[in-house]
Amino acid sequence: MTPDRKWQIAEPPPPGFRLDLGALGSGIRGPLAARLLWNRGIRTDSDVAGYFSSGLDDLLDPLGLPDMAAAVERISRAIKDGETVGVFGDFDVDGLTGTAIVFRIVRKLGGKAVPYIPNRETDGHGLSTGAVDSFHSAGVTLITTVDTGSTAVNEIAYAKRLGIDTVVTDHHLIETDRPDAVAIVNPHAGPSEHEQVDYSGAGVAFKLAEALSGAAGHGIPAELLPLAALGTIADIVPLVSENRTLVREGLRLLGQTELPGLRALLDISRAPGASGRPTAELISFYVAPRLNAPGRMGDAEPSMELLITDDVSEAHALAERLDSDNTKRRTLSQEAWDHVADQFDVSSDDPIVAVNCNGFPVGLLGPLAGRLNELTGKPAVAYQVVDGYARASCRSNTVLDLHAALSTHSEKFERFGGHARAAGFSIKQEQLAEVLEDLRRRAAWGVLGAPPLPVLHADAEVELEDLTVATWNFVSSMGPFGEANREPVLVTYGAVPLDVRTVGAGGKHLKVSFDAEGRRLDSIGFGLGDRPIGPGPVDIMYQLRSEVWRGRTRHQLGLRDIRPSRARAQS
Repeated sequence: MTPDRKWQIAEPPPPGFRLDLGALGSGIRGPLAARLLWNRGIRTDSDVAGYFSSGLDDLLDPLGLPDMAAAVERISRAIKDGETVGVFGDFDVDGLTGTAIVFRIVRKLGGKAVPYIPNRETDGHGLSTGAVDSFHSAGVTLITTVDTGSTAVNEIAYAKRLGIDTVVTDHHLIETDRPDAVAIVNPHAGPSEHEQVDYSGAGVAFKLAEALSGAAGHGIPAELLPLAALGTIADIVPLVSENRTLVREGLRLLGQTELPGLRALLDISRAPGASGRPTAELISFYVAPRLNAPGRMGDAEPSMELLITDDVSEAHALAERLDSDNTKRRTLSQEAWDHVADQFDVSSDDPIVAVNCNGFPVGLLGPLAGRLNELTGKPAVAYQVVDGYARASCRSNTVLDLHAALSTHSEKFERFGGHARAAGFSIKQEQLAEVLEDLRRRAAWGVLGAPPLPVLHADAEVELEDLTVATWNFVSSMGPFGEANREPVLVTYGAVPLDVRTVGAGGKHLKVSFDAEGRRLDSIGFGLGDRPIGPGPVDIMYQLRSEVWRGRTRHQLGLRDIRPSRARAQS
């Protein structure tokens, strides 16, 4: 059963806070619109303008990024001289879309390019000498990395000995000596000439494409923006500043994209009859999992082929393949969940959750750890043992900095990388217990005085009758949503259900209709079918959902949590 969660509503803005929203705020009852913006750091009318109206004209100069000029010069020379450019990426959505961006811009400008995506099971993350050898055999004289490469000191040195130059494009922190590359285009590699943006790997790749296009006398390569949007959303970087612009404009153009692979993937990801402009939610929950699926199962090559093909028939066949792989991934993910179910207890005092997942694709470990972390609110480690080595994926809460904690064991790891909330490592089997015990100690220290229950955060309390069509429209205009620009979450106490039913396999999901002063409001709560709500009024936490179905817009509540009504003080 889903555990209880503590509800926490954000503090309201100071008395008298006002924003000039013009027509945007028309029809919204009370100060809700201003409060939602306040919670997202909007403090002035000029902030409002920047939040709602930034577009392609507001893109920052790509040459402001470290080493961008050197990267453009070397790649442009390779295109002019007929060199073959090897584009090395990663097997997740960010790496795949970024690789497709660089591949396509080189080809668009008349150059020759070959992509390389490593196999998750056999190659692991990052540039390898095997990949360099493969490029060398293909006649590559310049490697451009995407979403990786900043720490590939030995591999880039090896490429140089073979007569191959390397341009690195990446967004990860550099924790080693700088590799001997022609250029390291990475926001963290040195001072930028403009505000530093926390780009995804695909975002950095798009800035490179923008700079290459400009150097060749062309405009912004807008056809590549949907790829940048996919990678930016999937990599969960903050959707502020230029990232927000890339995603907003990329989603706008995705609905009319002429890239066959993206069109086929979008069509197969949508429910029959659904339409409207693609949203960040559609990408996160439907498009990205399909693009990720082959790589999760081992080999991301079909996903790469989908993104670079210009053949419509091939695109449709590959989209069908990705859809099939995603169905298999979901089945295996559920089997993996069932496999680990008796290895943890939601009510346990153990400050972390660690489960063994032998026998499943290594690509399922990360999502499994994420699901455990979401369910329990604790740092989670999912691992498997292969040939005497434990391979692990970790996901954390705001209490434990995974990267800092694991870095103290860096000399023990065969492979290690990540950041505060997500990390992965490979270690000799006999050393795993020591690392897990250290994580337990650090997590236990961190939770002293912390709330005992997972916390769900909301923006404001509202009455259902105050939710108008204008409210839905305003919330929609606040998109795209993601990290640092979360979709608004609202709370209503004492809502009156008109009918309640469970849907889906095993009654997994919950459908409830509510009375809003004589108006009927429908809602759906995914994964909430087991919530004991009893008779009478309920308290609900939800988001405002809009869906275009057969040409008509439907508004409903997307339930985050539901419980029998209780006093506000007990939230």
